[in-house]
Amino acid sequence: MTLSRRKLLALVGRVASALLVLAALLALTWWGTGAPPATERDVGATAIPAPVADVVYACPAAPNNTIGGVDLDEATTTTTITALDADSTLTYGSAELDGTTTLETAAGGVLTVVAPGREPTGAVGVVTALTAGGDLRGLTAAPCTAPASVAWIVGGSAAVGSSAELRLTNPGVTTVTATIHLYGSTGELTLPSSGQVSVSAGETTAVLLEAAGALDDRLALSVEVDGGSLIPVLVTESLDGETPAGVDTLTAGAAPATELTIPGVVLVDAADQGEAEADGAASSDAPAVRVVNPAAAPATVSISLVGADGEEELPGATAVTVDPGAVFDISLAGVAPGAYAVHVTSDTAVGAAAKLVRSAGEYPERSGALAHDTAWVQATAADATKGAVLALPRENGLETSVVLTNTGADAATVVLTAAAGEWTEEITVPAATTLTPEVPEDVSGLIISGPGDQQVAAAAVVTAEVKGDVPGTLISVIPTVPDAAAQGALDLLLQ
Repeated sequence: MTLSRRKLLALVGRVASALLVLAALLALTWWGTGAPPATERDVGATAIPAPVADVVYACPAAPNNTIGGVDLDEATTTTTITALDADSTLTYGSAELDGTTTLETAAGGVLTVVAPGREPTGAVGVVTALTAGGDLRGLTAAPCTAPASVAWIVGGSAAVGSSAELRLTNPGVTTVTATIHLYGSTGELTLPSSGQVSVSAGETTAVLLEAAGALDDRLALSVEVDGGSLIPVLVTESLDGETPAGVDTLTAGAAPATELTIPGVVLVDAADQGEAEADGAASSDAPAVRVVNPAAAPATVSISLVGADGEEELPGATAVTVDPGAVFDISLAGVAPGAYAVHVTSDTAVGAAAKLVRSAGEYPERSGALAHDTAWVQATAADATKGAVLALPRENGLETSVVLTNTGADAATVVLTAAAGEWTEEITVPAATTLTPEVPEDVSGLIISGPGDQQVAAAAVVTAEVKGDVPGTLISVIPTVPDAAAQGALDLLLQ
């Protein structure tokens, strides 16, 4: 009788457990049918304006004879800075500026713009150095630019007789570390300390690229910053024996991409740009397009020129193979004189720039070498004129022209507005066309605006005629710089 009671109790326990499990299942079933289903949303990037802060630029200093020249003429220098908002406060070094300021110096420095209200405001600035003779004969004109965590510069040489000085400016308040990747004609080159450079707060550190020891005449580089941002500038100086062979100051251009535009490529007669001998003397430079392939696989690159009459392929420059990590030059010899943009397309991301040359006569006598000046033009992004500023130096006899190029399939419209003043003009650029609009002589800087989906690029080509022992034309090209609003915008992925 006792055993049967125990069995009965065990049976009751098992039934109770089964009922509890069944109740739990019924509750879950009810929750699934009664609760609202989860919704799904597409997630995309949202443009969020960054908090208003000071806008900071670095204005580059003039070349300082890193090549070791001994015949040095005095340079005529200027620094011109224009506020984009009359109510903003500008500080250059320790001096407070107002409106448009021109200084007879090219010492370089950090420019800070304090916004008067909620929207960020900036400035347009440019530093020029003109040397009529001597070993550093040439013209440099470079804009004041903002910091970045990654930057690319294509151009320069480390061959015998050339110097390439990379200057890294840290406008921040903490020390940062930069890694320099240097590319040459046969692949990536090795710099001391594996290219790592520490830059203290508020300081500029210089690296001579010839320290790689490769004696390479084709260079390109990238700068990657850990812990902040820097403003890189590459200063090039060249001598062909005793013959001055040009100087230039290069600021960063577009990052490698499968499609790039190089604006402001103004070509002249062959004899005036190093393509032909003059009285038995020859130039060591001629116009060319330089392409760097930082990828681990070969790149197939094609070059076309966009001029006043449309776009045409550059003969011999379709489906050019550029080896992994290599820098390759493609000649522009034989192209008719005119204003162009170089359109670069590739099956893998590449960087690019163009080199312009202006030749003079033989110097010294019986040297067999033509004195000349060079200018490097960096590639730009497709929407380079979406909120951009462009410096137009006019002092000391400089001649400056604006070059606009539309590489798109449809006509594009941009608005040119004087950075200081009331002049403004709307310009329509036909599809696949380059033109040079007239800008009043008293305009020292432009604000260029237009829809972001337009493929319009711009540059300012600056020339000067010099006399003396080596008469001729000097040249430099100034790129556009993103305005303060574009620099302050962040694309955030909200999830």
